[in-house]
Amino acid sequence: MNDQTREQEEPRLSDVNRFRRHPRVRIAAPFACALSSLKPRHWLRKPTVNLGVVYDLSLRGARVSTRAVMRPGDEVTITLRLPKQIRSADVSSATVRWTRDQFVGLAFTRLSAASYGRLKKYVAIATGAVHV
Repeated sequence: MNDQTREQEEPRLSDVNRFRRHPRVRIAAPFACALSSLKPRHWLRKPTVNLGVVYDLSLRGARVSTRAVMRPGDEVTITLRLPKQIRSADVSSATVRWTRDQFVGLAFTRLSAASYGRLKKYVAIATGAVHV
């Protein structure tokens, strides 16, 4: 196998990932998540659960597609149904950093040690850093 073929077959982190503390993983088969606002827009309303699809993921955030109306600065909870894991990773607080069309950029601000461990395991497997 020549060097050019090897370069095409080996997964590489993007140039953006070189400068990230927590590399982002592009999800080959996007998976479902559930989002809920921590503070309902109207004080009489109960928080609703919205569905989303995760396209990028790191230990500190995610890019999610959803029909829910969100604005930068909104705080949400997110339940990540990580593939090939029995339990979900529950992020008890995430802040919306940006929105573009139906996509939302989330920064995780509070999650349990168990959820962090699940995320860490999933990201390591997805990047090929760990062989299971």
